[in-house]
Amino acid sequence: MKVLNIALLLIVLMAAGCKTQKIAPKPQPMNSESIGKPSDSASSSIKSKEEHVTAAKGEANDFGSKRFYIILGSFGVYENAQKFKKQLMAEDFFPGILINEAGLYRVSVNSYDDEGIARSRVGEIRQKFPKYSDLWLLIKKQ
Repeated sequence: MKVLNIALLLIVLMAAGCKTQKIAPKPQPMNSESIGKPSDSASSSIKSKEEHVTAAKGEANDFGSKRFYIILGSFGVYENAQKFKKQLMAEDFFPGILINEAGLYRVSVNSYDDEGIARSRVGEIRQKFPKYSDLWLLIKKQ
């Protein structure tokens, strides 16, 4: 009976010790900022995050030169970001792809030097395109 208990204990310990490797990096928590009055729930809370980013390969030379970017999607694989960019183009957006230091591809639909204008545009997109209500504002680190 002792041998059976020991064998069962070893099996449980071996099963508990086997963990799968995580391939994708853990997502970083995003900072939440509230703006404006809560009268319009679509624009009452805009998530933002500050990152070092550059234009991804193949983007326009001046893309990545602004300070504020409206992000509709983030991808670990460049080809997936490209597919999403094409989808957004079909919806009359003019998207571009940025890459951050962690290697994530951020698909941006607008970029601005003025934070107020960028936040206003976030509200407009949320109202016109409810399916993109989880969009957020990327602030480029200087």
